[in-house]
Formats: sequence, structure tokens, C-alpha cells
Amino acid sequence: MTLDELKLYLYIDSDDEDTYLNELIEISEIYIESCVGTGYKQDEKAVKLSNLLMKKICSDLYENRGTGIDSGSIAQRLKQDIIVTTILDKLSLYDEDVTSL
Repeated sequence: MTLDELKLYLYIDSDDEDTYLNELIEISEIYIESCVGTGYKQDEKAVKLSNLLMKKICSDLYENRGTGIDSGSIAQRLKQDIIVTTILDKLSLYDEDVTSL
């Protein structure tokens, strides 16, 4: 995902936060890869799905400073967003890239 794609997604016109947004892009990619590996990168549809997840994570971190859902109770505040969880589960089904061995 590019900085321009994220800014379009977040409706950001200025360049004031470009450094922070680039960090969010990097963090979201690291987060996804640490959860599911890199095997999904071999499938074009999975890459599109991961780009959507990156936008979702970046948006949550930018706007809410987290990816949890605040539904009132303390226990529910820690609950992971179902979209994030579902996409991570889907991407984790791809095997690691073994061609580099």
C-alpha cells in the first residue's frame, strides 16, 4: 500500500502527517506478516485483501489509536475487531514462501 492510497482512504489532503502515516503503513505490514507470514503474497486476491486490512489497521491506529472495539464494558474494550480477526485468519491459511530455501 502506498502513502497516497492511505491518504485517499483516510480523506487526508495535507502532507503534515506523512511521516506518521508512513510509519503506520510499515507497522501494519509488520503486524500482518508477524501474524500470518508472507505466503499470502503469492496470491493476487490475498494481496488485495491484505491491502484492505492494512488500510483498516492504519485507520484504526490513526483515528482510534487502536484496533479494539469500545462497547462499554472493560472486557469488551479489549475485544479485537472482527474484520481484523477474520482477515488475519484468512491470510494465515497461505503457506510460507518456500522458494527462497
